[in-house]
Amino acid sequence: MVVAESGADVDAILDVALTVFAELGLRRATVDDVAKRAGIGRVTIYRRIGGKPELIRAVLARESQRLFADVSAAAESAGEDPAERIAVSFATTVAGVRENPVWQRLLSLEPDTVLPQLTMAGGDVLAAAVTVTIGILDPKAAAAPSPDLTARAEVLVRITHSVLLTSQVAVPLSDFGELAAFARRYLVPIAG
Repeated sequence: MVVAESGADVDAILDVALTVFAELGLRRATVDDVAKRAGIGRVTIYRRIGGKPELIRAVLARESQRLFADVSAAAESAGEDPAERIAVSFATTVAGVRENPVWQRLLSLEPDTVLPQLTMAGGDVLAAAVTVTIGILDPKAAAAPSPDLTARAEVLVRITHSVLLTSQVAVPLSDFGELAAFARRYLVPIAG
């Protein structure tokens, strides 16, 4: 993410951009649309964040960070049991994205524009998710994870990513309970 400055003004711009992207879609929305809605000049957006590609990346990164914070809090509330931490984290992630009206609107309005941001150009978001997952799997090792722990976290992130981006196939994963049960049965063994 390329953000030249940070702070309340950048957050305000990203709030407006998120709303504009949800209403107009990523393709149709322009920096001018965001600037007009925010009541600022477009040059301010270019100075603070960058052009439209940087604005999109900044919005997606911030929304991902919000999701990661929710998932980390859910894992923390699950206590010390690693299986429960994994189950609650997985279910919170999937339910959080599915229940977020902005994410869902973007995915339904412009899957051909949003999906590349979440897949081919999504390396930064997935890397951040791996870091969060390492902390969920082994909070004590988060500062210096082993290659094995990192690999297990990445496998869990990739499975979660797939569940988020593809529709249900055969396994029932429609509510929090089903998601948590799936994680306990299939993801916990992967996590070791």
